[in-house]
This record gives sequence, C-alpha cells and structure tokens, in this order.
Amino acid sequence: MQSKLIIGLGNPSGEHENTRHNVGFALLDAFGEKYQIVGKQEDKLLSWYGKGKLKFDNINFNVILAWPTTFMNHSGDAAVKLLNWFKLKPNDLIVVHDDVALNLGKIRISFNSGAAGHHGVESIIQMLGGVEEFTRLRIGIGPDPGGDKRADYVLRKFSPDEKKLLGNVMDTSIQAIETIIVKNVGEAMNKFNGKEITSI
Repeated sequence: MQSKLIIGLGNPSGEHENTRHNVGFALLDAFGEKYQIVGKQEDKLLSWYGKGKLKFDNINFNVILAWPTTFMNHSGDAAVKLLNWFKLKPNDLIVVHDDVALNLGKIRISFNSGAAGHHGVESIIQMLGGVEEFTRLRIGIGPDPGGDKRADYVLRKFSPDEKKLLGNVMDTSIQAIETIIVKNVGEAMNKFNGKEITSI
C-alpha cells in the first residue's frame, strides 16, 4: 500500500521549541508518540524522519513522519527531497502547520489550495513547481493580533491555559489525520472543519 508522507512545519532551533509557529512539529511529536514512530536525522533529506503503520479494521496504512531541519521558509527543499526519496507524489503528502487566521481550538483541512501567506507552505508550492495538489492540516494559533505584532505573537509560547486546550487540539488533529489516511480528505473536511475544540 502506498505510504502517506506527513510533514510538520516548524523551525528547528531550540529557541523556537513549543512556540505557536512550531505547532506542526508538536503535532508530529504527539502522532509519533501514539504510534511509536521515532524520528532519526537524515542530512541528505534535510529532515528527521520515522516510518510506521496505522492499523484500522485489520488493514495496515504506511506513514512517514518528517520534521524538516531547514528553517520554515525553506520547508520546500526538504519536502521535495522526501517525496523523491520515497517515490511519492504530491497527493501522498499531508502538511501540518500553524494558522494565525484560525483561533486556537479550530483546525481546518484543505486540499489543492494556495499558501494564504504561510511562508513554509509557499516554499513547498514553489519547490513543487507551483503544484498545490497536496493536503494541509492547519492548526489555529490565533486570535491574530495583526500588523507589526503578528511576528512576535507567532514566536511566543502557549500560556498554561492555552496548553490545556492545545492538548485536546492535538488529539483532534491526530483523529483528523487518521480520517484522511483511512477514509479520505473529503470525509475529514466534513467531520473536522468548523468544529469547536474546547479545553473540557
């Protein structure tokens, strides 16, 4: 069965760990923990990556998790190397990233859509030669403060109260990825887009 490549977007340096902008990395960490997928560094792929399986109804689904070691704005360099190495097509790709336009507690799944100003996604589309036919899971980190405050805001860590909510967001996001892989993107969109995730 064809593998799905799941790339989390973030910045690799320690100062960015657990910031809003690195929520894509955090989701892959949680997904890897659930399915016991451990990443290893592979310099030629500009990534840490790990391979594993999801089992539903006695059917195995192959997944590859990847954390690029490039900075966010060069995520496309890693994405292309990973797709080529594993002989996968863009529609086998799921990109997980933060979205400041969505409030914390919201996620949104999209397919074949533009970058909407996210530089990591812009890099991937550019390196794929303009191809947008891949799936994105956008995890809300807003509300967006707008203007000059935005750059500082996305690099902040979550507050204790936000972390409680973020745990439920991670659980729901994992369910969304499972639905994309086991069912299809359309079903995942119908189930999770617009859903309000609470800290209760």
